[in-house]
Amino acid sequence: MTVIAAETAGEAAEAGGSAAGAKIRQRAGEETRKRGKAAATTYAAQPGQIQAPGGNKYQTAILAEFLIAAGVVAFLPLATGGNKDKDNPSPYQVNDLVQLVAIAVVYFILALLPGRAARWGAWLGLLILLGIFYKKTATGELNVALTHIHPGQGPGEETV
Repeated sequence: MTVIAAETAGEAAEAGGSAAGAKIRQRAGEETRKRGKAAATTYAAQPGQIQAPGGNKYQTAILAEFLIAAGVVAFLPLATGGNKDKDNPSPYQVNDLVQLVAIAVVYFILALLPGRAARWGAWLGLLILLGIFYKKTATGELNVALTHIHPGQGPGEETV
């Protein structure tokens, strides 16, 4: 727009009159509006891509791993009902909250890794996620959450 304004000012100075300058300014304004409308339709016709959070695909993978890990640690106690020997109604234990904080810190650090290090960070995040699934499977929480059958119960004492 500044180029058009400079051209308009130069043409107005050459014309010498205020009527001629007004006519040139009007023509420049119409041309600018026309270019703006053409640009809007040109860019609207081009297919756009929705950018995932993060600068590259590895940061997106790390974000997905974090969401899965946090979801597993946060929702398995709800699905299993928590420890039955506790006095309070919350299904969470201190260990669950410590795990959530540790997951958040580790995956935050992994998301900060730049360049090729982000690739290794994504692989490390996957290993951490597999470790979480292994721990939840070994303790029986994942099995209870999927089948709703608590370990140690007889065949007639299944919970629905």
